[in-house]
Amino acid sequence: MRVTHRMITDQVMANLYNITERLLRVQDMLSSGKTLRRPSDDPVKLNHVLLLRTSIRKLEQYTANVEDGLSWLNLTDTSLNQATSVLQKVRTLAVQGANGTLTPEDRAMIATEVEKYLEELVGIGNTAYAGRYVFSGTETLTTPFVLAGGRLTYQGNGASIQREISEGVVVAIGVPGDGLFFRGFEVQSNEGITLTVGERFAINGVEIEIDGTMTTLEDLVRRINEDPALKEEVYAFTDGKRLFLRSRTETPIDLVDVSGTFLQDSGMLDPANSREAWGILKVVRDLAEHLRENRVDLVSGEDLEKLDQALDLLLKVRAEVGARTLRLENALGRFEDFTTNFKKLLSLDEDIDVAEVVVQLQEHQNVYQMALAAAARLMQPTLLDFLR
Repeated sequence: MRVTHRMITDQVMANLYNITERLLRVQDMLSSGKTLRRPSDDPVKLNHVLLLRTSIRKLEQYTANVEDGLSWLNLTDTSLNQATSVLQKVRTLAVQGANGTLTPEDRAMIATEVEKYLEELVGIGNTAYAGRYVFSGTETLTTPFVLAGGRLTYQGNGASIQREISEGVVVAIGVPGDGLFFRGFEVQSNEGITLTVGERFAINGVEIEIDGTMTTLEDLVRRINEDPALKEEVYAFTDGKRLFLRSRTETPIDLVDVSGTFLQDSGMLDPANSREAWGILKVVRDLAEHLRENRVDLVSGEDLEKLDQALDLLLKVRAEVGARTLRLENALGRFEDFTTNFKKLLSLDEDIDVAEVVVQLQEHQNVYQMALAAAARLMQPTLLDFLR
């Protein structure tokens, strides 16, 4: 085969291009600190790297959820601790007020002090974290408790704030205020109720019609809670089997079957399925009223008993909060370990060995210099050389 000058030139340039490409790739690795810059570098390893990055992102999100949950639970526990301290002081005052030697004026003075503690408890119940109310259920932007003229109102709901701490695992971090501080009058249905299209019933004079869009209790709950005429008075929820209606105050709920017998058949008209209002705030408010009315019998009996029940409930809720906190702390420790290990594996797959890459860069530079020198010698003849 005849080797022409053009063929020599093309081959020299191709070799220089290949050497330059390798040199630039090593320089790119050194400047980025990564071995993988494009899928073609190592498809198998790149797939492993992408899986690790996805796992790390998930762990970071779960870690953020856990940290937020821990902050929420810690504030909740602090608030409950404060409520316990206040309630113990109120109980001490109740014991004093039950003393038969006190005059009505003495008990009125104690009642004034109890009312101050009641206001403090309302403030604790309205504790907020980062602009969100802790004891308002999932209505975190709504102030949960209002005390006006001795009338208590709960403006939150009975749901609990939740956080996902791993795939498919959700932990409740909230304590709805209606389960502790104040729950209004409540009515519940029997289990296994049937929704019949066309039946109508009234809640506090507001008619609710069961239509074709309501196939589950959740649909009925949504319809009741979205009614603007009821929103300030009543809220509904379900455990999947029963329907619950709660008044936001102590006022009983007025229920009437308008068309059909939904309320009657579901048991919601049965007095046995209703509960009077209860909660720490109501117990303390009732104590203050009984002290002002000089009702020693109620102060020494019913009020002290309810205060003890309230303290027991506080301890129980604090124990639940402590158990959730421990669970999240354990999860946080695991996530930190997993994240550290995954980042180490990711580093092994995509991070360069600086010393090794520097040596490679030097080698490629030397090869490039030698290739240039060889090309210069090989390409040295010019037209003048042929004319001699």
